[in-house]
Amino acid sequence: MSDNLFEQFEGVSAKQWKQSIQAGLRGADYNETLLTSTPEGITIKPFYNAETTPETLSGLNYPENWSVTQAVFVHDTRVARGLILKSIQGGAEAILLEAASSFDPEALFEGLDLNGISLYCDFTHWDAEFLTKFSKAASTTRAHVHLGVDIIGNLVKTGNWIASNESDHHLMEAAVKAHANSGLSVSVNHYGNAGANAVQELAYALAHTNEYLNHLEQAGKLEQDLAINYRWSIGANYFMEIAKFRAFRRLIKELGALYNIQLNDTHLARPSSRNKTIYDPNVNMLRTTTECMSAVLGGVDAVCNLPYDAVYHKSNEFGERISRNQLLILKNESYFDQVTNAADGAYYIEDLSQQLAQKALELFKQLEASGGFVKALFAGTIQRKIREQAKEAQAAFDSGKKALLGTNLYPNEEEKVSQTVELYPFLKQESRKTIIEPLIIKRIAESHEKNRLDHE
Repeated sequence: MSDNLFEQFEGVSAKQWKQSIQAGLRGADYNETLLTSTPEGITIKPFYNAETTPETLSGLNYPENWSVTQAVFVHDTRVARGLILKSIQGGAEAILLEAASSFDPEALFEGLDLNGISLYCDFTHWDAEFLTKFSKAASTTRAHVHLGVDIIGNLVKTGNWIASNESDHHLMEAAVKAHANSGLSVSVNHYGNAGANAVQELAYALAHTNEYLNHLEQAGKLEQDLAINYRWSIGANYFMEIAKFRAFRRLIKELGALYNIQLNDTHLARPSSRNKTIYDPNVNMLRTTTECMSAVLGGVDAVCNLPYDAVYHKSNEFGERISRNQLLILKNESYFDQVTNAADGAYYIEDLSQQLAQKALELFKQLEASGGFVKALFAGTIQRKIREQAKEAQAAFDSGKKALLGTNLYPNEEEKVSQTVELYPFLKQESRKTIIEPLIIKRIAESHEKNRLDHE
């Protein structure tokens, strides 16, 4: 049985496939019936084969495995330390630390041995003193620490620098000096959660990165072996998301080569909040499961799930445990840890990956030709482009073309949620002075849900 069985069959050309499909359409127009266009400007065809997709993304480094990650919010260090230990005992292999204000890192890490655990940080209050204290305290745990300093990400999200342009860039340089292999982060999730399409996410992530590399090079502080951690949101388009992660590995490799450095990229992905709902919330478990699957197949290093009730409930043991167990089932019962780069060679995904990379590179070049990413932010160009995409998605939902099960499709009209809502689940308007327009992160179902809540 050593013979190749495929050699016994004649190959089928793309032309023959198309002729066969057209015969089955019985007069219906092939283009109008079977070709669809995505928000990224990509045309989806009814079939793909070796003839239509002659090239593949090769020579890229994918992680041998991916980490089940649990988010822990730090307010009370004693409580947070307990949650870290409980998460690890429950199967977490990495921790995403989140905090909105300063805390005592020594108190948080006192007595913790996190050997073999990856520690990702998402803080909004970085300064030089806290950076030094946190780095020193975290090193005692033996964890692999990703500091995640992202000054442009803070600008995008809040509309302001952390302190000032000059001070923030000094902070960024200090992060590289303290942890060249784990100091910087690029928060691509801000763009995805605000409504950017996949091409925009890729191009903006690349341009965001280029701002850091360009500054470090000009300052004479660009390390030859530099690591950057990327934070992604995972959208609902299953195959497009797989292709998105794969395409970025090619793009970032090319960018590193331009600077003649070894750019070690790691990727932490979390389901987007855009399509999550407060009605029929258990459906959110199904959404996050498929989203996490696409991130794993796309080759990310770590996945941090979003609890099904995160939109409207305070953090709670049940929601966090279920979100972690979804990942553990994928890993330990569904064997999503057994194959590296499982999507390799799949014609449809390879085609999407190639097109995404090409279109993102074109958009990146346009941004650089016009002065770079930060200049585009101050001009409002990035915000406007993402806002246009968000409006298109909103219009599709409002018209019923875009479905959210249990919300605008097959809703349970008898369901009442007003008594279970603990957090304000809608966009909060805050009047404050900013130097640029911040990105607006809003769920697609908000207006629909607010109207329904008002009439319960």
